[in-house]
Amino acid sequence: MTFAELKRRLPPRTLAFLAVGALIAGGFMAIFIVPDYRQCKVLAAENEGLRATLEVRRQMVPVVESLKKARASLPEVEGMAGKERLPLAEVGQLASVMDGMAVPLGLRLTQVSPDPSSVTRDGLVAVRLVLLGEPDKFRDFLLALGRYAPLAKIESVVTHVGHDGREYRVKCWLAVSSAG
Repeated sequence: MTFAELKRRLPPRTLAFLAVGALIAGGFMAIFIVPDYRQCKVLAAENEGLRATLEVRRQMVPVVESLKKARASLPEVEGMAGKERLPLAEVGQLASVMDGMAVPLGLRLTQVSPDPSSVTRDGLVAVRLVLLGEPDKFRDFLLALGRYAPLAKIESVVTHVGHDGREYRVKCWLAVSSAG
């Protein structure tokens, strides 16, 4: 049956109701079904990404377990840091103290800058260090810095290759006392 035959057999009022019904059905699909279908596609893609991430995590479980076992077998190290406070009068001599740690290890200390505005209520002061040298020697410097009694914590270590070689920027916090 063609459209012309259908148009001839049905009354105009029925055709109008069919057209309005088709418009309503099309509007309903455009407003409710099509956006949900698109959202379903987005969620399906996100679900696939999450499944891939989950699979990678499953594959990494043996590695994580072996790292936990290795960490458990490491000996405990008692920190010396923070047990003593640096007298405030000696903060100006930090350059010579840090240089005394760096030079024997083969590093060059280029900057030591305590930040007086960073002093906390707990008596901590931020100190920024800039060193030049080899990575192995810098690691040894960090170990020596860790044994420095006034050290409270190392906040950040940043490294990059500069024109003079590998440069290390360290921000650490030292415990200071107002006495002395």
